[in-house]
Amino acid sequence: MPLILLHFFGSTSSSWDPLIPELAKENRVIAVDLPGHGKSDYMDTTKVYLHKEAAEYVIGLIDYLQLDSINVVGASSGGFITLYMARLRPDLIKKLVIIGGQVYYSWQTRRIISECCGKGPDENSISAHGEEKATILDKQFYHFRELYGDPAFTPDILSSIKAKSLIIHGDNDDIAPVSNAWEMYKNIPKSSLWIIPNGDHLPYLNPENQVLFITTIGKFLKED
Repeated sequence: MPLILLHFFGSTSSSWDPLIPELAKENRVIAVDLPGHGKSDYMDTTKVYLHKEAAEYVIGLIDYLQLDSINVVGASSGGFITLYMARLRPDLIKKLVIIGGQVYYSWQTRRIISECCGKGPDENSISAHGEEKATILDKQFYHFRELYGDPAFTPDILSSIKAKSLIIHGDNDDIAPVSNAWEMYKNIPKSSLWIIPNGDHLPYLNPENQVLFITTIGKFLKED
């Protein structure tokens, strides 16, 4: 079954490179540059970036590829988009993996964004996206500190998700408090929870965790 990989905001599909070779042994892996990232076209050039709208773009890609059944792994913003996809097209997604996801932006998230961002793109971002696109992404990420309603996954919305789900979260995630993972696990009917000891916001980027990530996600995708 095709496996769609959705990266975190400000990154590109290349962030999955350490995991792709092993995951591709059992899956048809499609790593996507999110709208407005990397080689993908702009979705919105204003300061507002909506994950629900990005989910619609990704679904458009899936339909273009004529895929009628997929699994999805999403990290951080990619996780928000995965949840929106599961809501918009419950018939499409069979299994989903959410890494460092959030049900809404907490005050901790907004504080960190306010303190760390909004100063223009760094060299790595410019290299990945080009200066114009990197500048827009920086502006959009900084706007998340005052954006409400996206994401917004209340218990009733989470309880409607049909896909079998694996929720992965670092216990030391200072961007998305671990309470987000608990809310997803508690309310998504067919879900499992994996808390990574000493894990940060994106624990799969730590080389020490990557073999375990590949093994755990691979096993989850094989399960009935």
